[in-house]
Parts: sequence; C-alpha cells; structure tokens
Amino acid sequence: MRTPDDETLIGKRVMFVSSDDPYTHLTYGVEGTVTNIDCMGTVFVNWDNGSTLGMIRDAGDRFLVVEEVK
Repeated sequence: MRTPDDETLIGKRVMFVSSDDPYTHLTYGVEGTVTNIDCMGTVFVNWDNGSTLGMIRDAGDRFLVVEEVK
C-alpha cells in the first residue's frame, strides 16, 4: 500500500538492488528516477538502461535512494 512518505520519493534518483522478477534485465547498481507511485505502492522508475520496471516493495523488490534530481 502507498504511504504518506511515498510522495517524497517522486523525482528522486534510486539504485536497483534486487528483484524476484525473473524477466528483468536490471542488475545491481543500475540507477533511475522515480516517476510515480500508484495506490498499491508500486514505485515506477525510469531506469537509465531504458527499463521501466516498477518496484513492488511488498514482493521483495529492493532499491536505495541515491539523490534528488536537481
């Protein structure tokens, strides 16, 4: 579920850590920018490698905030 703190993630730079998605081509360290978070809490990221994989934290997907886009 979405939390009030989720709004602060939009526009921030994040680094991919891991995902249980067997079809993703993302690897540890790829960075991207958070573009949206839906009502279910999926964090949508435009990854620098062109992927748009949404991160589902409740399903075990992990990322780290690295900085805000200036």
